[in-house]
Amino acid sequence: IAVTRERIELDEFDWRIEEEPDINDFSNVLDGKGEWQKVQIPHYGPPLGKAVTYYRKEVVLNNEMLQKGSLFACFRGVDYEAHVFLNGSYLGSHEGFFAPFEFDITKYAKEGKNTLVVKVENDFTTTGSIFGTGEGKVKIGDKIYAATGPGYDEPENGWHHCPPGMGIYQDCYIEARAPLHITDVFVRPLVNTKEAEVWVEVNNISNNMEQVKLQLSLYGQNFKQVIFEGIEYIPSTIQIPGVGDLAKETDWKEFNLEMGAGVNFLKFKIPVKNPKLWCNKTPWLYQLQIKLLNSKENTTDVVSEQFGMRSFTMDTLSVPKGMMYLNGKKIRLRGANTMGYMQQNVMKKNWDQLIDDILLAKIANMNFLRLTQRPVQQEIYDYCDKLGLMLQTDLPLFGTLRSNQFLEGVKQAKEMERCVRSHPSNILVTYINERFPSAYGSPQRNISTAKEFYYFFKACDQAVHMANPDRVIKAGDGDYDPPSPGLPDYHCYNAWHNGHSVRLGKLHKGYWEPIKPGWYFGCGEFGVEGLDPVNTMKKYYPSDWLPANKEQEKDWTPVSIPWTQSSSHHYMWFNTPKGLENWIEATQENQASALRMQVEAFRRNNKNVSFAVHLFIDAWPGQFMKTLMDVDRQPKKAFFAYRDALNPILATLRSDRWHFFSQEQINIEAWLSNDLNKIPEGYKLSYQFEKGDKVLFAHSVDPRFEMNGSKFQGYISFDAPKVNKRAGYKLRLGLFDDAGDEVSQSVIDIDISPEITTNGSDKIFVEDTQGEGSRLMSDLEITPNEDLRASDVIIIDNYNWYIENKGLVDKLIQDGKTALFMELPEGNFQIAGSKVNVHNVIMGDYYFVSPETGHEMVKWAKPLDFKFWYNEKEELITP
Repeated sequence: IAVTRERIELDEFDWRIEEEPDINDFSNVLDGKGEWQKVQIPHYGPPLGKAVTYYRKEVVLNNEMLQKGSLFACFRGVDYEAHVFLNGSYLGSHEGFFAPFEFDITKYAKEGKNTLVVKVENDFTTTGSIFGTGEGKVKIGDKIYAATGPGYDEPENGWHHCPPGMGIYQDCYIEARAPLHITDVFVRPLVNTKEAEVWVEVNNISNNMEQVKLQLSLYGQNFKQVIFEGIEYIPSTIQIPGVGDLAKETDWKEFNLEMGAGVNFLKFKIPVKNPKLWCNKTPWLYQLQIKLLNSKENTTDVVSEQFGMRSFTMDTLSVPKGMMYLNGKKIRLRGANTMGYMQQNVMKKNWDQLIDDILLAKIANMNFLRLTQRPVQQEIYDYCDKLGLMLQTDLPLFGTLRSNQFLEGVKQAKEMERCVRSHPSNILVTYINERFPSAYGSPQRNISTAKEFYYFFKACDQAVHMANPDRVIKAGDGDYDPPSPGLPDYHCYNAWHNGHSVRLGKLHKGYWEPIKPGWYFGCGEFGVEGLDPVNTMKKYYPSDWLPANKEQEKDWTPVSIPWTQSSSHHYMWFNTPKGLENWIEATQENQASALRMQVEAFRRNNKNVSFAVHLFIDAWPGQFMKTLMDVDRQPKKAFFAYRDALNPILATLRSDRWHFFSQEQINIEAWLSNDLNKIPEGYKLSYQFEKGDKVLFAHSVDPRFEMNGSKFQGYISFDAPKVNKRAGYKLRLGLFDDAGDEVSQSVIDIDISPEITTNGSDKIFVEDTQGEGSRLMSDLEITPNEDLRASDVIIIDNYNWYIENKGLVDKLIQDGKTALFMELPEGNFQIAGSKVNVHNVIMGDYYFVSPETGHEMVKWAKPLDFKFWYNEKEELITP
């Protein structure tokens, strides 16, 4: 392709922070006075909150560049508000951190040294932030920013995903062009008619009207094919008379269009016969080359545009609504959220790592990534185009929107679409993450009613569809104030933030949140924390985060890691580990098993059409521990659990119970989930029951598949073996293809205890698993009329009964008996001379309590015995 432009990359600036707003200080900035430091571009980091920084650079322009006819200062992205000056003259301003912008500097530029100054302003976010306040209090500002960013290399704040930093964080340059040039090309694929609609924006910086001609050539970009070469397009139109207007000589006559001052918008179609369709497996790409000629037939600009021929739609007519289609075939989105790591790849120009990170997602059976709560650099979209990974891009709104930023939000929605519309990888956009009722508790500051948000959504829809009529939109991701327009989406952290969303036991059973009738649903976020591997901690973490010696290591807890949640949350899910490596093992094991439970539940639910785990890869050490891989791309156990659960054809065993008694009937559900648009043939479904390496029984059946959906295969039913002491077994389910190779396997551990026996009418004995013989466990029932003195354990499930019999019970306790209160209300109690305080737990009711207390009554228990107890009445797991 011919080169018609010349660039000067601006990869280094002088930089300083504004101490106090002062017009004289800005004069000093223009003159280069004061203390400055050299920074490399991209540049991103503090200060946070309300702040101003300055970037200053001397740029030498030669006569050859000036003779091109026009000069532009171009910025790929500045966070957050940029004001640009050249040689003391104000060029313009831009608000918003992700969109590219440029300013015409032609009339301000001169040969030799030119002084470029960029004033960058930061603010508190519209959601509110404690970062940058210095007070630990949340402050709300006007910055449209959600909760994700590239981060920066500073352990306390910068390594973590939420601090809203600032800076020129994408490339910038001075570019010389002809006065007549192309500023944007969008190729809109029209797969059904085997053609594409080309949108070209032609900029004319002169005041003279200019006729133009375009010469077009189309090639395969990653395959060898010449589709056409040298097709000419001359912009023209036919003058159509207005209804009731006077007749004119120009009516119904065709004439050529002239390009006036500023941007001119052209649309026309090109043929793409027998198109190679873009999809995850075959990401075929085309390249359109455009040559712009002026009225003198001189070439003024040459550009190329990568695009893919594909269609992506959401069905909002059929019931249920919300099924998505790629190239006319059903597709369910299976993926992960992203925060910063790919953005860091681009900022460091580490293209090999960017490629690897995309391929890691594909290796893990993902077909899409959610670019969580922010559009990202163009290079990420380019590489996903080439490697075949679908993307969802979010407008950076979280919770609510400042009322005075309504129009800015709509503007940024259009900018977002313009950034992603040419990329076949980007299949979906959203507007807001976790929209909350009552404006996140600040209705005096923000849009606060559903009606106002519907106005905003509608305005954004129109802005987006003006830029791309084919865009699929999911208005809300994680809706806390439903319903939002379109596909319902909820976030579900019920395996970590206990009590969040639908109860975990109900999700496992097949339930979901109430949604709009007649719709499918998505789950844009779910996740569980798993600590970094020990080698990553020791390689990167500050010394005060880690134990100083072996003795300290025994008592180490993750509380020393800023923003991590394992110290506070683990009580709800597993026992307190002892020592650094045990903490890592326990959190990673819990993360893997919890995600497996959640994902398999989503796969079995045919109403789910999209889910994304939170998160995939850490951008920094110790960043956001819910990731599946650390900063060095070491997989945690959850990576493999998630990969296996995303197998396009998945066999799963499901039960609400894992603990049984001898001779009890066991019923385990068998399921097959199929994400393919075909029914596999010749497959076999086999299962076997194992004790150690011994198979107790095995059987094979013909599977029953649902095309692009899940199907219940039936129950695997059998009587629990007779045991004299507690024993562990495994039930294994395997799916095999027509060649006999295993496609998918599911295993559950089954715990069987000796059969319950009774001695008399009111005493229960259980054979002791510790080999000490039978021991009395409890009385079945106790009434005031019974002789309590014969009981070893007094079970009390009604506190009022205790009050009525307090004297006798207290004396028995003092004599060495045990009173077991099954449930006490919240409050303060006096029991047998002891003060007892009962308070409610936070984050809902717990699925787990620890037996590792040293108490005599639980010495027999295994570490996770009191987790996921079965509720016979509700026939599922309950807290």
